[in-house]
Formats: sequence, C-alpha cells, structure tokens
Amino acid sequence: KKIFLSMMGAAVLTLGFSSCSSDFLDTVSTSALSEDQISKDPSGMQGILNGLHNMMYQYDWGDTGAHFFGAGHRSVGVQLDILGGDMINTMPAYFMSVYRYQDHNNPYGDLNWRVWDMYYTIIAHANLLIDKAEANTSLPKDQKDNLLGQGYAFRAMSYHMLIQCFGKRYVKGDANANLGVPLRLDKDNIKPQARATVAEVYKQIDSDMAKALEHLKNAPVIDSKNQISYVAALGLAARIDLCKSDWASAAKHAEEAINNATATNITLAKGKDLLDGCNNWANSEWIWAYKQASDQDNSFFSFYADYSYNFEGYNSGFRFAVNRDIYDKMDKTDVRRNWWVCVEKKETTIDGKKVVRLDTVPNIPKDAYSEYFPKNGKWEKTGQSIKFKSQANNNSMGDLLIMRLAELYYIKAEAEARMGEEVKARETLTKIMVTRQENFKTEASGQELIDQIMDNKRIDLWMEGQRFFDIKRLGIIINRAKASNITKHLTGDAQQTAIKRNTGDNVANVPTTVEDKNWQFAIPYDEIKVNPGLIKQNPL
Repeated sequence: KKIFLSMMGAAVLTLGFSSCSSDFLDTVSTSALSEDQISKDPSGMQGILNGLHNMMYQYDWGDTGAHFFGAGHRSVGVQLDILGGDMINTMPAYFMSVYRYQDHNNPYGDLNWRVWDMYYTIIAHANLLIDKAEANTSLPKDQKDNLLGQGYAFRAMSYHMLIQCFGKRYVKGDANANLGVPLRLDKDNIKPQARATVAEVYKQIDSDMAKALEHLKNAPVIDSKNQISYVAALGLAARIDLCKSDWASAAKHAEEAINNATATNITLAKGKDLLDGCNNWANSEWIWAYKQASDQDNSFFSFYADYSYNFEGYNSGFRFAVNRDIYDKMDKTDVRRNWWVCVEKKETTIDGKKVVRLDTVPNIPKDAYSEYFPKNGKWEKTGQSIKFKSQANNNSMGDLLIMRLAELYYIKAEAEARMGEEVKARETLTKIMVTRQENFKTEASGQELIDQIMDNKRIDLWMEGQRFFDIKRLGIIINRAKASNITKHLTGDAQQTAIKRNTGDNVANVPTTVEDKNWQFAIPYDEIKVNPGLIKQNPL
C-alpha cells in the first residue's frame, strides 16, 4: 500500500490513503517524508497512527462499488453480520450474494477482497509504525508506549479479523494446524510468503495483544474515543479470547475493561439514551469511536448512506429485518424494541369469527424509509432497522462506533456462565439488562442462562459486526427459513416468497456442519497470482 504524507496547515501531519482493486497487493511504501525522517521525527510516527485511525472510518477501497458497501471497519462489520443469521431477508434487496454465502467463497468475490485489502493495508502501516517506534531511542517513554500500544493493537485486531474470515475456527486443545493467513510483520511487507497455520497466527495475535496491553497500561490515560485506549485494547483482547474459547481470560479482560472504563467516564447508557440513532460520539457507553468532521464527508461512500434509515441514498435496497426469534423474546418494556419497526399479527373478530390479520407499519419520524417504503410496499415489514440514523435526509454524516461497553458485559457474562460461575453470570447480565429493561430479573441456569446471555447480546450488537464470529466459533448452524419472521409473521404470497428466498438453491452454500468449507473466505485470486506456488487456496 502507498503512504501519502502531507502537511495540513503549518504543523499538523496527517495521512491520507489511496486504494484500488488494481493495486491492492502493491505494498511498497512511498512518502513525502523519507523513512529516515519518520524515524527521527515523532510527528511522522504520530502521522502514521493518525492515518491508521483514518482508515477505520474512511477507507473506501477506491472503487465505485463502495457506493453500496460503505466505508471503513463499520461497513465490513455489517456485511459480516449479514452472514450471521440475525438479519432476515424476505424480498429483493442488495447484498444477496453475501446473504446466500455466494460471494466470500469466490476467489473473485467482493467481500473477501475488501477484508483482505483493508486489514493487510492496516497491517502494513502498523508494521512501519512499530518498526520506527521500537527503533527510536530518544522518544519520551509515555509517547513511545502510546505509539507502540496502539500499533500492536491495530496489528492484533487486523490479524484477528483476517484469521476469523480466512482460516478455520480455532478449536481449544486442538493443534489448529489448518492454513490461516500469511504473517507479514516487516515494515516493507513485500516478501512473498505462504500462509501460516491458524495456531501460528493466533500465537502472533496473542504476542501483539500482550505488548499492546503492556504499553497502553503504562501510557498516560487516553480519554479520547478516537484512539485505542487501554480499555479498548482490553475489549479487543476479550474478543480474541472468546474465539479461542479461553473463558477465564475473556472474563478477566472484560472485567478489567469494565473496571477501568470509569477512568474515562464510560458507563452503560440507559433507557432513551440508547435511542440516539447510534451516531452520537457523546453516548456514555461508547469506548472506541470516530466523530466525523465536516471536511471528512464520505457522502455516498458513507456507512450511513448505506445503512441508516433516514438518508435518501443506497439504503433503499437495504431490506433486512431483525430475526424475530430473538426480538419476540424481549419484554414489552425493553427500550431496544425501538430499534426496529415490526408488523405484528393480532387476533380480531370479524362476523363472529376470530381471525389473524397483520397490523400496518407503525408511524416513525418522517424520514427516508417512512417516505418511501410503506407507500410502495418494499419495507421489510417483519422488522426493518431504524437503529442507525444519519444527521439528515440529505446528509450522510454521523459518528462511527467501533466498540461499546455493553459488549464487554455480555462477554464477561458468557465466559462466567460457560465456566459454571452462574451466580456471577446472572449478576453481570442483570447489571446491563436493567439499563435496557428496568424490571429485568433472572433465575436462569445452565443452557437457559447461556441462551439468555447470547440472545441479548444478539439484540444489543445487531449490525455491529460480531454475530458471524460468534456462530463460527460456536459452530452454530443457521436456518433462516425457520425464523419466525417467515413462519409466524408473514402470510400468503409474502410468506411463500420469503420461503423461496431462504431455501433450495438460494441457501446451497450456507454451512450445514461445523466443518463446512463455506465458513472460510476464499483467498483473493490476485494474491495467489502474485505468490505462485506459495499461497494455497481454501477449498472452493
């Protein structure tokens, strides 16, 4: 990847990035400042770090397809959630090849290329940052800890994203000798390299994560959400622990993150504070996020242009409902019910006979969806999302969320429940749930308790990029045709259409066993082409 360094004003050094499909494997670095200058000038290293954060919300792959995909890490997360089984489609919509597992397992596919391209680009820049900061002996310790802590965290996060997509799931106690992804750790990042094993990749992730935590714990407290703070790094570590079924470490890292969150005024949001369009940097439970400035407008490349409910953009084809199997379990007082607009069935009496009919779509603020969808019948009636809101109908700006405190409570509760520490798990779950449903109480145990934790995590983190990793690590086989959206909440022709869209050839690639080859993304063809004989393709 190419690095472009430029001076903004008199003294502020920032990074801009270029990416396109024809050069996504071109990893030779060029810059307005030489590497020698970057090594000696702390502002050069800070510029690399700023550029890494810029990519998290601005990365657009330099191609027109991103008009529909959206920009940055958040848009990748939505696409992964489409694979996860909690986003149900019953009518023509965008991203059907992703939904049907027909895209990511194609060497010429779109999602697998975007994941490979973005996270190896981040790795290339993290490698340069780590190399220069480690070699600099004159950096003040607090500055060095901050640069290295975030650099190692970025690299660990990126390899975790890649191994979860392109490798087989990690099995605790197994050799995990299956092929993972190439481990590119040098600053030049251009040497042809074979794929490391899943075990080798996780060994590197664990090493990077340990260094990140050590440096960030010693660094000054980061109280800005647009940096990887110690709390955010602990959250990353907890996510990684889950994917390794390391329940003790997951609980430990999540608990430490929760305990340290108060140092930067991070607390669980409550009630109506959760209904802010999920675009509010000031939300008390946001740990890692980016506030968009007016000169950083992605317009139709924006996350909100594609996935908000109110911007009049490409979201007109984003027709996915929440899985009603989890939505219908929510208490009527649960504030999260307001993240979706669902048509309900209700009994009524006509001519002395009880019949079931569908209610009309409830009223919502007059925004893009309410303007167009109910009128032309293209609303995904069983539960269309209104969770994400852009600044206005004609403004696709919005703050970008990467990690919330809520997730750490669910990680901690799941880990405790799976270790048999059920009293602790119920206490942890209750602490978060009373902020969503004030009257929440639970006496659940065993699998019922685990299901209760996981169902609420699925609700809370819907479309935030974690569900596919959860079903892959746990070996959960999805069957969308059995979702109550289709079996209970649709009737007549609409139901038959929904069944056809979620059965037969349309689901031929959806995994049916934990060993199914379709869990793994295909290695992009261009990567194999430039590494002949070294990069072995996943089974297609």
